[in-house]
Amino acid sequence: IMPHHVRHRADDARTAFSILCAAEDEPGGTALRFPDGSAWTFAELAARVEDCLKTLPRPEPGRPLPHLAKTTPESLVTLYAALEAGIPLMLLHPALTQTELGDLLAKAEAVRSPLPDEAAVVVFTSGTSGRPKPAVLTRQALLASALSSAANLPLGRGDLWQMPISPARIGGFSVLTRSLLARSAVSVAGKFDPKGFLDRIGEEGVSLTSVVPTMLVRILEADPGAPVPACLRAMLVGGASASPTLLQKARGRGIPVVTTYGMTETASNVAVTPFAERFHAVGSGRPNRDAEIRVVDGRILVRGPMRMSGYWGEKPLDPDDWFDTGDLGRFDEDGNLHVEARRSDLILSGGMNVAPVEVEAALESLPGVRQALVLGMTDPVWGEVVTALLVAEAGPLPDDAVVEGLKPILASHKSPRRIAWVDALPTKPGGKPDRSESVLAGLELRTLHYTAHH
Repeated sequence: IMPHHVRHRADDARTAFSILCAAEDEPGGTALRFPDGSAWTFAELAARVEDCLKTLPRPEPGRPLPHLAKTTPESLVTLYAALEAGIPLMLLHPALTQTELGDLLAKAEAVRSPLPDEAAVVVFTSGTSGRPKPAVLTRQALLASALSSAANLPLGRGDLWQMPISPARIGGFSVLTRSLLARSAVSVAGKFDPKGFLDRIGEEGVSLTSVVPTMLVRILEADPGAPVPACLRAMLVGGASASPTLLQKARGRGIPVVTTYGMTETASNVAVTPFAERFHAVGSGRPNRDAEIRVVDGRILVRGPMRMSGYWGEKPLDPDDWFDTGDLGRFDEDGNLHVEARRSDLILSGGMNVAPVEVEAALESLPGVRQALVLGMTDPVWGEVVTALLVAEAGPLPDDAVVEGLKPILASHKSPRRIAWVDALPTKPGGKPDRSESVLAGLELRTLHYTAHH
């Protein structure tokens, strides 16, 4: 629970995210821990921020400051300094190529409309619906998101939130803002290494960590016998849907999983597993406090104070507007949200919609299949054919075993027509599954069932 002197600042976005105010509140409290074992208190971080502010470039009014958001001490100090000074940052991912960076900067340069006065960050979406779009998040949106998260996962002085996700992504950036609001500590993780992941959490005293499903799969595989440290209160799993099979495996290991659903446009998650149910996570959890979610014609719509003000260069959204995520989903009878397809992931085969997440869950339920990734492959007859990349538990299964195993679970139009067995599934830089057709290049695809006529 937040100390009283912190609580009274929580309605003011400027002081809530001020390192100088945090240094007044908790001067000796740990602010950041680094992979080499060193740590900075809030007072030490504040001193570095004050030094940075002397040379921090001031963009023209209404323009953001481009920043390559890394997990280095220097990069993080710049992030905090910009929040301190009220300078809007345009977060750029360090994994981008020079060509990609050039494209994003050119896109931003072409936008002539000014940012809102309270803009805190411009975060590019991960490009699930085409080219990345610049979402504008205000200080108030970041604060609403942090308070909404704290209603389910309150942070206190003893908490240490591990950040293995880049701060260029809203999932990583929100770890910084939530912890700053609570005046609690952030552990800056080094390069993700699944081997010994749980042991390191115990050694460091990490109470919260944020991962994507692919990372959780690798953690479970790398140390099958490693105990779960008592200090770990919750492992937040988001960025993509975690399959029921994966959640069951995590449950069997006693990992306290909090599944999440959110996006850049909503300043991180808007649905989470209730903390009390962290050993029984279902779907993507339930709506956060202050977040409204409804499903209309199968599409997920979101509204709330944590929603973006709009895409930079486009008409701003009204506060009461519902944001159509484009994602497909449903609520179950217990009020849990189930995300069935993310925006452009949906496959249209022979006029029938196929949700990759549903097919992946069915494939991963087959004995002998460790992981599955499903995508649409362009086809002159069907438009797209359902194609699966599979990772085996031991060795590849016979084709018939896959076809027959799926028959009682999936309608025939959803069952993969082509498959390839691979050593590891392709992922994007942030760890999300890569369902672009380019990942099929060079693979030997097997045909399970295919007809050239409707």
